[in-house]
Amino acid sequence: MIDRIAISIAIIPMAEDNGWSPTVQGAVMSAFFLGYVTLQIPAGYLSDRFGGKWVLGLGVLFWSLFTLLTPASAALGITMLLACRFLMGVAEAVTWPSIYSLYSRWVHPDRRASAVGLMNSGISGGAVIALICTPWLISVWSWQGAFYLYGVLGIIWFAVWVPKARSRPAKPTQWEEPESTIGRTPAESPQSDSLPNAHYPRLTVGRMLRSRAVWALAIAHICINWSLYLVLSWFPTFVNRELGADLQLAGFLALAPTIVSLIMAPLAGRLFDRLVAKGHDRLKVRRVMQSLAFVGITAAMMAITLTDSLILSVTVITLSNALTAFSIGGFATNHLDIAPNQSGLLMGVTNTLAAVSSSASVFVSGWIQDVSGGWDAVFLTAAGVSVFGAVVYASLAGVEREFD
Repeated sequence: MIDRIAISIAIIPMAEDNGWSPTVQGAVMSAFFLGYVTLQIPAGYLSDRFGGKWVLGLGVLFWSLFTLLTPASAALGITMLLACRFLMGVAEAVTWPSIYSLYSRWVHPDRRASAVGLMNSGISGGAVIALICTPWLISVWSWQGAFYLYGVLGIIWFAVWVPKARSRPAKPTQWEEPESTIGRTPAESPQSDSLPNAHYPRLTVGRMLRSRAVWALAIAHICINWSLYLVLSWFPTFVNRELGADLQLAGFLALAPTIVSLIMAPLAGRLFDRLVAKGHDRLKVRRVMQSLAFVGITAAMMAITLTDSLILSVTVITLSNALTAFSIGGFATNHLDIAPNQSGLLMGVTNTLAAVSSSASVFVSGWIQDVSGGWDAVFLTAAGVSVFGAVVYASLAGVEREFD
């Protein structure tokens, strides 16, 4: 996440050096997401089939190399920079599918929301590091230096990961068995006389298209990413150019929403696991938590159009991020209900669609700024997307296991 967020700060001096318009800046930031859609599904399939260790490890290695090459590609022109950012996105596409596949092998079903919450906290932690360090590195070194440092850190991580990581435990875990009742409340568990005959189909395009629960997952993922990457990519620029904060202050203010996410993500995951363990209906908990996330986004995007206050704008986005964390108990761990043994592939499918949404959000937001001359239409569009996501997820979501 450090290398992904760095561009949202570095784009400001990069644009000043090269005279880029908001549309060009949006293209540079969205090129990553165009690459990000390419390997999601293959990475999920390979991780489920052969294990996530090497899929994740090689992804980190290659995206770190392309991070190192970012300054050189920028010096060669916008085409080379777009290609470099695209290839970096290709490499980083393996992340979520491979991690979900690893979690399905290593993490007990009763604790998976907590695990995903901790992972999201780590992602927010990386964003915090990027938002603190990148402005400082730019001021004392250069924007190029930030990319060099972050690329080297990824290569060091790979050198540690390879000898220590494993794709699955040495002994089989009982929750990988189709008849396992681990992770279910008594009401959700099938009758014992039906367990020996429990069989679930493999994921196919046709079966996913016919599944209401998969549609709910995909649309929620698409809609949440629209606003998430709008904030991640454009918020520093918004507070810098629209609200008058200098570059370092812009990075500092962008910390508040991210720090809240760092704290709230593991809490939300733990809350979901505790509620289900106490006997609360899993589907109702997911719907309520996801609705809270979308309500927070919608309210924030509408409120930010009503104020020119720097502090109030940052506060609104911060509160929105606090509620967005409830997605951990909503759609974000729903994949593991529906297809526990193919959660990497299912995450690859929904994350591919969400990556398209992320790219569209970043680019379209820059285009809307050029056309409208302001930010209100950008935020109102995001609010409308969130309302749509809330309605669809609440209507279609399911938690019954449908696939292997």
